[in-house]
Amino acid sequence: MTKHQQILTFIEDLAIGSKVSVRFIAKALDVSEGTAYRAIKEAEAKGLVRSIPKVGTIRIEGVKERQIEDLTLREVSQIAEGVVICGFEHLDRSPHKFVIASMELDAMGRYLEENALCIVGNRHNAQILALEHNASLLITGGLEPDEDVVALARQRELVIIQSPYDTFAVTSMINRALYDRLIQKELILVEDIMVKDVKYLNVDATVEDWRNLSQSTDHSRFPVVDNDMNLVGIVTAVDVAGEDLKTPIKDVMNGNPFMVGRDDPVTHISRIMVWEGWEIAVVADQGKLIGIISLQDVIEAYQQVQKQPQFGETVDNLVLSGFRFVDDSEHLSIEGEITNAMVDDYGSASCGVIVTVMNMAGYIGLRKKYRLNAITENFTLYQLQPIPVGTEITVTAKLLLVAKKHCNIEVEVTVENEIVAKGLMTARIGDKKLVNESSSLI
Repeated sequence: MTKHQQILTFIEDLAIGSKVSVRFIAKALDVSEGTAYRAIKEAEAKGLVRSIPKVGTIRIEGVKERQIEDLTLREVSQIAEGVVICGFEHLDRSPHKFVIASMELDAMGRYLEENALCIVGNRHNAQILALEHNASLLITGGLEPDEDVVALARQRELVIIQSPYDTFAVTSMINRALYDRLIQKELILVEDIMVKDVKYLNVDATVEDWRNLSQSTDHSRFPVVDNDMNLVGIVTAVDVAGEDLKTPIKDVMNGNPFMVGRDDPVTHISRIMVWEGWEIAVVADQGKLIGIISLQDVIEAYQQVQKQPQFGETVDNLVLSGFRFVDDSEHLSIEGEITNAMVDDYGSASCGVIVTVMNMAGYIGLRKKYRLNAITENFTLYQLQPIPVGTEITVTAKLLLVAKKHCNIEVEVTVENEIVAKGLMTARIGDKKLVNESSSLI
């Protein structure tokens, strides 16, 4: 480890709130002041320390992965044009909830919780109660907190912000900031939710190495990379079951993991993971491992998206949400019910919904059943009968032809084995195929 890295590690291990100076680092680690200065500047860029006027450089909490609507206390202070009374080193925290102290003390206690932000006027008892629940304070009306309030906040390492505006104005300003942030937020991308600190195995590892890593991390799925961090596969507990400890990982790993890019939208990735049964997706940049996401990460992202009315499920996901796989050894089949959300003005399944279901069945069939990565170029619907709401339908995708760059899929919709819709889907095969020889499929 270089001296520069040693300094960064030393700073990371310091207690939150500790003062950091060039002279202190140089003396503690026996390095030059120039080396210490450069390392402190990098630590500030990484969010490990912050320079505060009239206070100095302070070790702060690292900025954690932020949720979609999170505001830090620093941002709240700026929004409310506030003055920070104490807790400078904790301004990068994000309050879990906002509580307006406009009720009796007994009722307030039910709403206060740790890491909340209490918006309060000149109610001394309410201020003390909030601090006792480990909630920071935003004091409105430009009022100065009493000395005992400030002392308690410092003792509990909490933040007090003083705003010149009244409670209603401050609340309106925060609400407006949250609304502006939501309407400007783009769709959630893989990069927003992926785990960057990935535990992995080298291609030269053995099953014994997998076992040791699994025991130390409590995980069972690991990407496999070469010496240049190029992704070459993924290995799971199923892959190594019953294998000798000396068996090379490359002999048992899955050489065709589900690989995604950092800029892929989560809604698209989630659909593939759910329909194809992937529990882990490996994130790569030009073939090199940079992260990993699990189905649990995707579910948590969806839970966050549901808090935003302007973002949510895609149309495809909403249409297919009630469909399920049918056990069909020959073709890809799904079945589901025509719901009220799928019908037209006449009470029958709309043409657009039927085409969406048929097209998605063809797409899923290409990937899951026939292991082909393809994009729809043309879809022709040449038979359609009215399908009343509440009808159970079965959609079957049949691969007809695979050429070098294109493939044809016939898609049928049946009700009690009677064909009610039929279409032909033409798709362009992508550069990356999920099988070595597509011709072996037909």
